[in-house]
Amino acid sequence: MSAIGRGFVNPFRSKARAVVVITLLSLVTGLLALMVQATITSRQQIAGMEARVRTLIELREAGAFGTGGFGGDKPIGEEHFSTDTLDAAKRIPNAAHLARVDEYVYQPQVDPSKKNAYAMVIGLHPGAALRAIGEVDYENARIVAGRNLAAQDANSEVAIVGRLYAEQRIGLSSASAPALAESRIVLDGRRFKVLGIYTTGNDFGDNHVFVPINAFRSTFDPGKKLSKIFVTVDNVANVERVAADLRRIPEADVVTTPEAVSTARTTLGTLAVASAYAAMLLFAIGAVLTVFVMVLSTRERIREIGTLKAIGASNREVVVQFLSEAFAMSGIGAAGALVLALGFAPLLGRMLGVPIAFDGDVVLLILAGAVIFAALGSLYPVTHGVRLSPVEAMRRMA
Repeated sequence: MSAIGRGFVNPFRSKARAVVVITLLSLVTGLLALMVQATITSRQQIAGMEARVRTLIELREAGAFGTGGFGGDKPIGEEHFSTDTLDAAKRIPNAAHLARVDEYVYQPQVDPSKKNAYAMVIGLHPGAALRAIGEVDYENARIVAGRNLAAQDANSEVAIVGRLYAEQRIGLSSASAPALAESRIVLDGRRFKVLGIYTTGNDFGDNHVFVPINAFRSTFDPGKKLSKIFVTVDNVANVERVAADLRRIPEADVVTTPEAVSTARTTLGTLAVASAYAAMLLFAIGAVLTVFVMVLSTRERIREIGTLKAIGASNREVVVQFLSEAFAMSGIGAAGALVLALGFAPLLGRMLGVPIAFDGDVVLLILAGAVIFAALGSLYPVTHGVRLSPVEAMRRMA
C-alpha cells in the first residue's frame, strides 16, 4: 500500500475514535466558519448603516416625541404637519441635494386579547424603506417571507406584516410562506391581503403593519396629516446645509441621526467582537483537537515508522503518510461541517440577529479551516517521524 493510501486508512483503525473526532471536528469547523461570517457581516452592517443613516434627516411634527402624530388627532392647518409640509420640504433652497423624500403616516392599533398587542399601521409609498418605529438602523427591516410592496400595489389593499404580528395575530411564521397566499388581516373593517413578512431583529420593531399610503388614507381617513417625513441627502457634506433649510419650516422638528448611530454601532460592534472571540476560541479548540489526535496517532505508530524505515522507506514517504492522514481526517471533518453549517446558519442568524446564509463564503471558510487544521495537526508527526531512527523506534516499543 502506498504512503498516501496508508494515510487515508489510518484514521479508521479505531472506528469509534474516528467517529467521535470527526463529529467534533465537523462541529468546530462549521461553527468557526459561521462565527467568522457573523463577524464580517456585523462589521459590514455597521459600515452600511453609517453610510445610510449619516445622510438621513427625519422631520416630525413640532413638539412631538418619538413617533409624532398619528393622523386625525389635530385639525389640519398651515401650522400643522401635513402634505403641505412635504411640499415645503421639496421646495427648500438646497432641494438639489435631496436624494429622496419619503412620507409616512401612522395609526396605533391595540388588541387587548393578544400579548404585546400594541402595534402600528404605517402607510408609505411602495418602494420606500420599511422604517419600523424604534429602529435606529432605519433600513434594517428585511423581508423574510413573501415579497415587499411594489409599484403595482400603490392603490391596493395589501400589507407587509412584522414577524411578531404575523405569529401572534395571524398564526404565520417565516417558515410558513406558502400560507401567505390565503392570509388576510382586517384594518378598520377592511380586509388587507398579506404579501410578506419582515423582521428587524426585535419584537417592538416586528409588531407593525406596512400598507400603501393611498390604502391607508382611504381606510383611516387622516386627511392631509402626516406623521414623519424622511429626507435622504445626496452627500454627508450637505446634511447640515439641508437640515438648516428644513429647520425654517415652522411646523416641523428636524432630527439628524449621527448620535443614534452610536447606539446601533455599539450593539453591532459588541456582536462583532463577541463573534470574533467565539471564532478564536473555536479555532483554538479545533487546532488542539487535531494536534492531540495526530500526536496520539504518532505515538501509536512508532513501531510502524521504525519498521517502514528499516525496510527502506524514506523520510519523504513517512511525511506523505502523516500529511495524508491529517488531511483525510480534516477533509472528512470539513464535509461534515458543510452539512452542519447548512442547518446551523439560519438558526445562528436568528440568535445573533444578523443575516447568516449558507453560501460560497461559508464553504470557503470551512475548506480553509480544514486545510489549516490539517497543516497544524501534521507538524508534530512529520517532525517527529523524520527524526526517528529505526533502532530507536524498536527500542522504545520493546
